[in-house]
Amino acid sequence: MTPNELKDNFRELMAINPPLKEIEELFFKAVESGALNYEDEEQDSYRTVKIIYHAILSKMADAWLPLLKCNHKEAKNLKKFL
Repeated sequence: MTPNELKDNFRELMAINPPLKEIEELFFKAVESGALNYEDEEQDSYRTVKIIYHAILSKMADAWLPLLKCNHKEAKNLKKFL
């Protein structure tokens, strides 16, 4: 596979599974969950937003873990370079 073919495959995957849509859905689920205490936070605070974003990305990462265990090591190694 060439770098351009790899880029095309990535773009196709993003089109099939748009991450922004999933992020938005998980954000609203987080807000509606009742698990957050943000009422007393300052308006310009990003503390809760960062907590939500971290939880969302962690959940998405778990969902997209490579199916084959032999690919887990490669994914973990690549993460070091990002």
